[in-house]
Parts: sequence; C-alpha cells; structure tokens
Amino acid sequence: MRGWFVTAASVAALACASSALAQPVLSTANRPTQTPTDAASYVDEAFAADAFEVTSSRLALSRSKDPAVRDLAERMIDSGTMTTNALLAAAEEANVPPPSSPSGDNVKGAMMDALTQTSGKDFDDTYIAQQRRIQQEQLALHQSYAADGDNDILRDYAVDTAARAADQLDEVNTLPRR
Repeated sequence: MRGWFVTAASVAALACASSALAQPVLSTANRPTQTPTDAASYVDEAFAADAFEVTSSRLALSRSKDPAVRDLAERMIDSGTMTTNALLAAAEEANVPPPSSPSGDNVKGAMMDALTQTSGKDFDDTYIAQQRRIQQEQLALHQSYAADGDNDILRDYAVDTAARAADQLDEVNTLPRR
C-alpha cells in the first residue's frame, strides 16, 4: 500500500506544478460512504480516484502482456492525467484548495495491494475488474456532485467528467467480464 501512495504522490506532484496549491489532505478512512456535496470533499475524492486510475494503469503497463489490457492502461493514464489537471484548474478557479496527495481511502489501498500481489492472467483479470469498479464509482461521484454539489465551477467540471467516466466505463465493459 505504501508504494501506491508514493506513486500516487508522484502523479500528484506532476499535476501540481505550483507548491502554493499543496494543502494538507483529510483522510477519507472515517468519512461516510455517501457521495460528498461539499467542494473540498469532492475534490479530495475525485483526486484520489484519478490517482488510483493512473497508478494502477502504470502498473498494468509494466506487468501485463495482453495488448487489450495495455491499450486500456494507456488510455486510463492519459484520461486520469487530463482529468486531474482539469480538476486542479477548476479547484483553483473555485478557490478550493486541492489535496497535495491522494487521501488514499482503505478500499483503494486494499485494491492496490491486491493488484500488486498478482501476476499473469490473474493480474489482468484483477486490473480490469478494478477499472470497472473505479469507473462506476467515478461516474456516481461526478453525477452526484453535478446534481447536488455546492460549487458552480466544480459542478460544471463534474458534468464534463461524468460524461468522460461514462465513456470509460463503456470502454472497460467491452472487455471480457473478469
């Protein structure tokens, strides 16, 4: 799990060019499971989801030999990086401090642990199942914030990102069920 945080922090460092953007991160371990409607919690959760998507996909590129899995991983890295950059820009415009690193809830940490402990076909199966799950969670997060969020700028971001998450979920769902 520690490796996930280090890699995710590297993703965050690349995305956060300005040290002025870095703020302390609140842990999601004790948060309620309902989707946040406050801007700061939404930014934290969206950032952590993108970091998981990028970090797990980088691992897939290094471990998988399956061309379909590798293609998916490349697209997830590109998309997660793009949405992270857009999230950080929207948060800055909305005057909401972004997290300096992903908060890394227990579920995402356990998912990364499970992924790092597999190899071969088991790795591919686990990676695809996790991408399906994370895309479902991202879609729900962004749709919910778009409907009930407390910040107009971030709601606009959530609308755009929900559409992207829906497309990514459709893409993951074209791969065999694993």
